[in-house]
Amino acid sequence: MKWKGTATGIGLLVVVVVAIPLLMKGLYPVDLPESHDPDFLDTVFDNRAVVWAARLLLVSAAGVLACGGVFIVLSIGIRIKNGEWLRRAGPFEISEGPVGQAEDDLEVLRRAAEANEEKTVELRDRLRRADELIQNLQRSC
Repeated sequence: MKWKGTATGIGLLVVVVVAIPLLMKGLYPVDLPESHDPDFLDTVFDNRAVVWAARLLLVSAAGVLACGGVFIVLSIGIRIKNGEWLRRAGPFEISEGPVGQAEDDLEVLRRAAEANEEKTVELRDRLRRADELIQNLQRSC
C-alpha cells in the first residue's frame, strides 16, 4: 500500500515539473499591441518581460486563492463532521448563550426519547402477553 502513495507523489511531481515550464511558456506574450498615443501604462507594459511577469503574478495569485479556498471549505467541513462548530469568523461571533441553550434543549429531547423508548418497550411486552392470552383462549375453546 505504501507504493501507491509514493507513486502518486512521483506522478504529481512529474506533472508539476512538466506543467510549470509549459505554463511559463504559454504566458509569455508573442506580440504586443502598439499604441499611437502611449501614456505611462502603455510605456510600462510595452516590455514583454513586464507583461510576462504580470501574467505570472496573476496566475500565481489565482492559484494561491484557489488553494486557500479549498483549504477553508475542507477544514470547515471536517470540523462540522467532528462536531466542532464555527463560533467566530472575523468580526462575527456567536455568543455562548444560544449554543448553551441548544445543548440544554438537546438534553431535554434526549430524556424524552429515552422515556418514550421505555414506554414503547412496556407496550410491546403487554401486547405480546395479550397475544399469548388470546392464543390460549382460542386453544381452549
